[in-house]
Amino acid sequence: MNSREKGKRGERQWRDELRANGYSARRGQQFSGSPDSPDVVCEELGWIHFEVKAVERLNIEDAMEQARRDQAGLGCNAAAAAKIPIVAHRRSRRPWLVTMEAEFFFELIREFSPVAAPRADGSGVARRVAALQSDEPHQRKDFGNGWRDASAPRNKQQPTTKPKQ
Repeated sequence: MNSREKGKRGERQWRDELRANGYSARRGQQFSGSPDSPDVVCEELGWIHFEVKAVERLNIEDAMEQARRDQAGLGCNAAAAAKIPIVAHRRSRRPWLVTMEAEFFFELIREFSPVAAPRADGSGVARRVAALQSDEPHQRKDFGNGWRDASAPRNKQQPTTKPKQ
């Protein structure tokens, strides 16, 4: 199998992982045609730019740099600038891992942890989501699946197939 087909397979697997956890998702490249488009598009998590890697040996620094570069290449509007670049990656028959910059990780913690106080300057994930909603209100109808109070249960669905061990 060539690397392009392996990449497509990984993108489909990450799309399926998002769907199994209650999110609608699709592969990004074939719809927009742009090399800077995210590998997977998820409307409920529109504030995330997904870079997907399904490889045995990953240089995570190079993958994060690609995610940052692709996210920055989407344009200079507020919605593109508000997206958080992440890398969803896995080795064969291993669980998915998600890598992001620590700054964004701590934004998530501050936003949803019951003991962490939000930033006084109003920055954080809520600001990013608000930027996306104001720039593209017709596409950002419901963030309910991805963003709710930390104590609220999430709509989790079991995957239809179990990965081989």
